[in-house]
Amino acid sequence: MATEMQDTLVSVLGKKMNRQLLQYLDVCSRCSICKDACHQYTTTGDVKYLPAYRAELIRRVYKKHFTRTGKLIPGIYEGRDPDDSLLDELYRVTYACTGCRRCMYYCPFSIDTTWILSVAKAMLIAAGKGPRLLEELTGAAIVKGENIDLFKDIMLEMLKETEKEVQERRGDPAAEIPVDRDGAGILYAALSGTHTILPAAIIFNKAKASWTLSLYEASNYGYFLGDTEKAKAVAARIIEEAKQLGVRELVIAECGHGYRVPEFLYETWAKEKLPFKVSSIVEVIHRYVREGIIELAPGTVTEPVTYHDPCQLARNGGFFEEPRDIIKQVASDFREMSPNREKNWCCGGGGGLVAQPEFDEFRMKTGEKKAGQIRDTGASIVVTPCENCRLQIGGLNEHYDLGIEIKSLSDFVVESMVGLKPVHQVEETRLEPVIQ
Repeated sequence: MATEMQDTLVSVLGKKMNRQLLQYLDVCSRCSICKDACHQYTTTGDVKYLPAYRAELIRRVYKKHFTRTGKLIPGIYEGRDPDDSLLDELYRVTYACTGCRRCMYYCPFSIDTTWILSVAKAMLIAAGKGPRLLEELTGAAIVKGENIDLFKDIMLEMLKETEKEVQERRGDPAAEIPVDRDGAGILYAALSGTHTILPAAIIFNKAKASWTLSLYEASNYGYFLGDTEKAKAVAARIIEEAKQLGVRELVIAECGHGYRVPEFLYETWAKEKLPFKVSSIVEVIHRYVREGIIELAPGTVTEPVTYHDPCQLARNGGFFEEPRDIIKQVASDFREMSPNREKNWCCGGGGGLVAQPEFDEFRMKTGEKKAGQIRDTGASIVVTPCENCRLQIGGLNEHYDLGIEIKSLSDFVVESMVGLKPVHQVEETRLEPVIQ
């Protein structure tokens, strides 16, 4: 690696470094109390997937370039240059992490390990070593935001069949999927598939909500990539759309990071206060059920049901009881995984791993903890309100022969709503091209 590039990476680290981060690196790299809380370490036994290992790689670069002793005698003090060897090692241990923050929950010092993770990603991106697929997906989302008129007509055409399905299920020819409607109360940001639009549309129409569908998908691959500017640009598409339409509430589909970005990160990134409430579809459904706006048929589901807490919605978002309240109204045999709620094991598919084929074998191996949890419940249905979790658990189901059915919370609710006609099989029709 050229000296000029190494200087650039050292500069990136220097700009990110402050007293608190240095303390985090010093403490974390010497500790590993959290090792038994990490699903990747407990399933592989490989220490390189521990937060302490990542912290130590970054700390060695800091020691070599920012401390007197490291500059004078780096060999003794284990200082390292950010060369290709270090970056290749850093890449694997950084982008393999799901960002579940279970380690943080068990950390006696409350170290935010995702902060350290973000520094590692910033260095890798500066070196041009970010995951190519995440780069392409992020770029495609930004291009869509800059050229939405090229996509809008295609999207509206593909939504016609979904709207017919809503009308059939509701028995109401006036039921609709509005798009780009000024003055709507809710802007709903779905994912890139009609499978996340149909159940939400049925629920909103049943609730007689004032709503409109976003032209953009809620997923944000820039967040997984770790490029803050690009992640902000992707999120800004929906934020600006919500402002222009004058909505009171931005509702995010069942997507952990899709909710986390606008609710917890965007205001800091953009240095502005959002003029509307950001909600997860989970809390909206809970509100409708609690207030009697939609009615669920008790005991509709007799098969044993369990619930998976998505890391970003549960441990990092605070939604523990809302989905359980909903499920318990419908399922006559609800079974908890152990542990659960804030202590729940990560499924192994977050952090963008589900989207990257290079991690397929790894995420099946590290999902072993979750597979064991599910099997121990004896449940035949797993409900989870996160697309990444649903896809990962679907993979685990096949890999470990669990014999389960995986449902989104929205689908689970719609199938149990009073006054709807039987459901048809919904194909996951994408509303945009997928980059291979």
